[in-house]
Formats: sequence, C-alpha cells, structure tokens
Amino acid sequence: MTSLATQPAGRSRARRASAQEGGAVRSGMTLAAYLFLSPYLALFIAFMLLPTLAAIGISFMRWDILGTPEFIGLDNYRQIFADPLFLTAIKNTFYFVFLTAIPMVVLGLALAMLLDQKLKGTAFVRTVVFLPYVVMVSTVGILWGWLFDKGTGLVNYYLTTIGIEPVAWLKDPHWSMPALAITTIWWTVNTNMIIFLAALQDIPEELHDAATLDGAGPWQRFVYITLPLLRPAMALVTALTIINGWRVFGQAYVMTQGGPEASTFVIVQYIYLAAFQNFEMGPAAAAGVVLLLITLVFSLAQMKLMKAI
Repeated sequence: MTSLATQPAGRSRARRASAQEGGAVRSGMTLAAYLFLSPYLALFIAFMLLPTLAAIGISFMRWDILGTPEFIGLDNYRQIFADPLFLTAIKNTFYFVFLTAIPMVVLGLALAMLLDQKLKGTAFVRTVVFLPYVVMVSTVGILWGWLFDKGTGLVNYYLTTIGIEPVAWLKDPHWSMPALAITTIWWTVNTNMIIFLAALQDIPEELHDAATLDGAGPWQRFVYITLPLLRPAMALVTALTIINGWRVFGQAYVMTQGGPEASTFVIVQYIYLAAFQNFEMGPAAAAGVVLLLITLVFSLAQMKLMKAI
C-alpha cells in the first residue's frame, strides 16, 4: 500500500506533467496560428510596412528618382505646407470625407437590414447590390461622367422631369465634389453592407424572439438589441470608410482631373503629381506621411468615440 507521505508528491508530479503538457499544446497552437498568418504577414511587411518606412525616410530627402538622395531635414514638410495647392487638397479631401462618411455607414446598415430579411430572391439581390464593387475605377468614372453630363446625362434628364433645371455637375465647382461623393457611395457602399450583414447574422434570433414576447416593437428591438450588438461592426465600418475617404483618387482623376478650379483636387492626386510628373519624391513622400497621420488621428478619434457611446 502506498504511504500517505508519498501521495502529495505524486499529485505534485502529476500537476507539473499536466501543466507541461498544457504549455506544449498552447505553444503548438501559437506556432500553428503564426504559420497560418505568415503569408499575410509576409505580404503586409513587403507591400505595406517596408514601403511606409521607406516613404518616411524619403520625406526627409531631396530626390528626383535618378539622382542620389540628399538629406534636407524638414524642408519638404515646410515646402508642402507653404504650397496653397496642398492646403486646398487637404480641404477638398476633408470635404469629401464629410460628404461620404455618414451616408456610407447609414446606407450600408440600411441595405444590410433590408437584405437580412428571409425573402425569396434575397441572395440574387445581394449579388446585384455588391456587383458595382467589382467594376474598375476607370469604368466607374467614365460611366458616372456620362450620367452627370449636363446635356445628355440621365441624372439631369430625371431632374428636368420634376421641374429642376439641369446642373453642370462636373463643371461647377459647387457641385463637382457632391457628384464625386454620389459616385463613390454607389460604388463602395456595398462593402459596408457586407460587413453589417455578417454582423446582423451573428445576432442570436432568441434575443429578438424574447423581446417580441415582452412586447417590444421593431424600433425597440433595433435600438436596444441590434444597435448595441453592432457596435464593433459600426466601429470597423466607420474607420474603414474614413480611411478610404482620405485615400480617394481614381474616380476624381478620371471624372474631373481635380477640377473645375481645383474643387476636386485631393491629397493623393497631389502626391501623384509631385512624384510622377514633377519627379519630386521628397515632397510627395512628405505629403504621404501627412496623409498617414491624418487617417491615424481620425481613426483613433472615431474609435475612442465609439467606445464612449
């Protein structure tokens, strides 16, 4: 018979063996997780992190691509902030974000709730709604350039049927940015819809059923069940919308080339002109760093605001 004195030692050894086995399992799971993440991490480092670090370094250089980079400190930053065109680009991009951010979030949620209904043909409608996102930006720009044409565009045609005079959407500085915002919302709101739709389908139906039994109507269920549970998705969608808004370029370049009167000239177009037309890589990189900082500030502020709500 085993003595009582040896029993605690045996249990201690068993606990140590169990702990070692658990640690080995956790280490194996961690290694497996990193292995699955490694392709994405490799692409992220190669095409995001390293170019970003290189751009930060170039922003302190004078470099025309062909010559040898020369360190000049903060001169590139002083140059771009003294350039009225860069300040105009910041103002225009902020205006674009203001025009698109709220409609993109609200319409994305509305479409997701509409397509979350269990109705016949919903899958087909989801495909149709998402379809614009796969269209190339050049095609989107050309298509909406035709639609917004003052003389032959369908937008003005339908406006005249309700008694509104035709608008020179892409030729009037007051209307060019709203036209660009409408185009972008049509083109990209479906990505927000997909994120919201996935979040809606993760909400347990039992919560809605219980609230219905307690007498809650559709609006009460939306306010007290759906919206609180959608907060993580709301934060993600808002952050992505703001970041993508500050990075707008393709549709503006195709539809208006930054005009009229620089009313749609945005930050990324400033970077494009500085780098690939004027071959001033230093100011272009400095503008890119400023754009990075702006998106970080707006994203962090928005995330803190969402946590406080």
